Amino acid sequence: MERRFYAMRLWYEGGRFRGWQRQRDLPTVQEALQAALGAALGELGRGIRLFPAARTDAGVHALGQVVSFSARAALDPAALRRALNAALPDGAAVVDVWEARRGFHARASARSRTYVYLVGEALPGWLRPYAWSLPDLRAFPSGASRIDPGTLRAALAPALGEHDFSGLARPGERIAARRTLLRAEVLSATWLPLQAIVVEGTGFARALVRNLVGTAVAAGLGLAPPGAVAERIAGGGRYRGVRAPAWGLTLASVAYPPAP
Repeated sequence: MERRFYAMRLWYEGGRFRGWQRQRDLPTVQEALQAALGAALGELGRGIRLFPAARTDAGVHALGQVVSFSARAALDPAALRRALNAALPDGAAVVDVWEARRGFHARASARSRTYVYLVGEALPGWLRPYAWSLPDLRAFPSGASRIDPGTLRAALAPALGEHDFSGLARPGERIAARRTLLRAEVLSATWLPLQAIVVEGTGFARALVRNLVGTAVAAGLGLAPPGAVAERIAGGGRYRGVRAPAWGLTLASVAYPPAP
């Protein structure tokens, strides 16, 4: 049978997993999904190779992670979705499954990825597993907690466009740090002191979003100059600023070109 291509969209709660990529003796999204495929499809499922749109780090959540695979089998997307959700552990779910065009690859075919980072002051307990709640004495020993949204927006603005983001990337990722940021905006909640930082880009080096947010939040707190992000981009070198914690970050969506 001719090889067919499939894709699925996943939701998961990052705090329950040690990231996407399989690790020995640790719970990961990849391991959970691979096991669910084995339960749903038997030997066929155990032999499937999965390709994610992004390899999220430990603690990072997802609302719209896309994973692709191919198989020499005609699969029923709706039936596969039901079988996978019956086998997946708590904290993860397959939102959608579809047959993709030939050659589709969740990472290589993606046009952009959008992340949302939540940060605010004295947030309620139910929100804290999904947002950075200030004050955070480990990150900011001064106890600063009140973010100025205008300064936060101004700090992020220089990141738009194509840049070498070496100065904001994890050291081992610096060789792949030239990226294009398509969107960087701040949405302020009206019902509590909460900021949603939305960034969309063609791709991101590991730790880039969290280091970008950490630098911008420091500026928004008045603990770094408003031009701190621009300085890190221009200066390069090893990043030595604040890395925003993983639990505030969510992979919101992945965009693809329209089908021909």
